[in-house]
Amino acid sequence: MRKTSLSAVERQIIETMIIGEYGPATLFLRQIGVAQIDKRRLTGVGVFVDLSIPRSAPRVDAISAELSAGFRTSFSTPADVVGFTLFIRDGAVSFLEGYTYGDAVWPEEPLDEWLILDPVEAPHQKAK
Repeated sequence: MRKTSLSAVERQIIETMIIGEYGPATLFLRQIGVAQIDKRRLTGVGVFVDLSIPRSAPRVDAISAELSAGFRTSFSTPADVVGFTLFIRDGAVSFLEGYTYGDAVWPEEPLDEWLILDPVEAPHQKAK
C-alpha cells in the first residue's frame, strides 16, 4: 500500500491540537513534518487516519495521550461542528479520528471544502 502525506488541513488540525496542549516548541511538530498516512477510512459518521512516523523522528518521553478539539463547518446544524481526536502513543502521534455529532453524516468532499479552521467548544458526545 502506498503511503500519502497529510493534507494541509489535516496538518493544521493536528498542529492546532498539539500547540494548544504542548506549545509551539514541542518535538511533536517535527513528527508532523515527516508524518505519512498509512490508511484513511471514511466510516459514514467520521474518518480514521492511521499515521506513520519514521523511526528517525524524535519521540517525546514515551507520552501516551489523547487530544481533542471541535471545529466549525460550513454546514447547518447538526453538522455545523465536527470533532477530532489525536492519539499519541509511546511518544509519537499515531492516529487521527474525525467524527460528527448526532446523526450527521461525514462529508465525502475534501476537508478544505467545508471545514472552518477555527477551534470551538465541541459537544461532549461522539456519534456512535
